Amino acid sequence: MASMPVERGKIREYALATANARPEFLEDPAAPIPPTFLSTVVFWESLLDVLDEPAAVEAFREVGVSPDVSRLLSVEQEYVFHGVLPRAGETLTTALRFDGVQRKIGRAGGAMLFVRFAVEFSSGSGDLRAECLYTSAYRVDPLGDGMAMSAPTPAAVADSTPAVLHELPSRRFGPITMTDIVRYQGASGDLNPMHHDDELARSAGYPAAFSVGMLSAGYLATFCTDTLGTESVRRFRTRFKELVWRGDALTACGRIVRTVENSVEPRVGVDLRLLNGSGTAVVEGYAEFICEPTDGAA
Repeated sequence: MASMPVERGKIREYALATANARPEFLEDPAAPIPPTFLSTVVFWESLLDVLDEPAAVEAFREVGVSPDVSRLLSVEQEYVFHGVLPRAGETLTTALRFDGVQRKIGRAGGAMLFVRFAVEFSSGSGDLRAECLYTSAYRVDPLGDGMAMSAPTPAAVADSTPAVLHELPSRRFGPITMTDIVRYQGASGDLNPMHHDDELARSAGYPAAFSVGMLSAGYLATFCTDTLGTESVRRFRTRFKELVWRGDALTACGRIVRTVENSVEPRVGVDLRLLNGSGTAVVEGYAEFICEPTDGAA
């Protein structure tokens, strides 16, 4: 458990690192957080401590695996907001939660575990404000190809009904530079040298250092707020599909695919993709925003 102050300067820094220069983030003294901002919890909470939780130790014991954090590959992250977004000036209390493991055989034949855990963010009065849900692929067999595997498909949204599809206007990001990558690393707290040290990346079998997956997720979040607003997001999920390299130009696109029935507020569901120059999806996602369908199609 940790206390996480939501700082105006950090919101501003994070927004600029994800190409989101909207005045709501840069000028408001009580600015709301960008959709993926809570990834900065790593400044305050050691996420890998979740593997020391008794439930995690028992789960790994049952599958006959000893946890090794060097084998964890981030596959998917989801942010769920329970009401209005946290704002600059608030202090959140964090709590780690282990959500289990699932064994699966990859296309390359290697055995892997999908490890799920979460961080809960509560207000000073104890109200749950948000959750960050993490899915990581854990290489049991070092020959298994983590990038060739897809995370288990999340359960379908049970309270949704089909709606007329509406394409959102696309937005281009990049070409990605080393400055973009390092700027995001400083803003987010993800200082993994594999993203800025070419020699280290080559020693691990990559042609060069590659971009941070959450930088691409941040671009998708920026794309959403361009059209659907800065404070109406209630769910934002991204799944990492391919690596992004320096020099890649990325195009964000999305479409409203459903209305989501909710007793508190009307929502629309949005399918998202971030494409590289060859048209390959490097990140896929899904988001829910408070919005009447006709508003999203305006």
